[in-house]
Amino acid sequence: MSTIAENIAAIRARIDAAARQTGRTGADITLVAATKMNDAARVREAVAAGIDACGENRVQEMTEKLAQDAYTGAPLHFIGHLQTNKVRQVVGKVDLIQSVDSPELLAMIEKRAAGQGIVQDILLEVNIGGEAAKSGWMSLWAAWTPPPCRNCWKRPPAARIFACAA
Repeated sequence: MSTIAENIAAIRARIDAAARQTGRTGADITLVAATKMNDAARVREAVAAGIDACGENRVQEMTEKLAQDAYTGAPLHFIGHLQTNKVRQVVGKVDLIQSVDSPELLAMIEKRAAGQGIVQDILLEVNIGGEAAKSGWMSLWAAWTPPPCRNCWKRPPAARIFACAA
């Protein structure tokens, strides 16, 4: 049976090979380990083995592991759908929220981050196929329309959009 370190080394080797084919290096690629359903000890083992970031999609599990210092040494990303009622438990506790899929969620994140005096890094989820069954902004242009509040543009933004996830 392979260890976590052996698995990560094998993944890194595949990343390096794929990156070389495109004229890049493996260092250009961020390896995010989905750590759901793994205990804090296994997450710490993955961090020690060299993953670049941890990804959690379950708020309760993330909170428990934060209390156990499971993510120390690696940035923490919230991956997957973030429910609006969980925003207060995530903003300010993660380095990046990967899938902001609506103007309402963005506004809530922005409001919570502003209240904490921080800037929360996010990725927008864009539904590039325009499929009704899928979540996400229907167009990138929609992401730049003014939010439904009067004072949002009178202060610096508290949510920084890094890139877009499709």
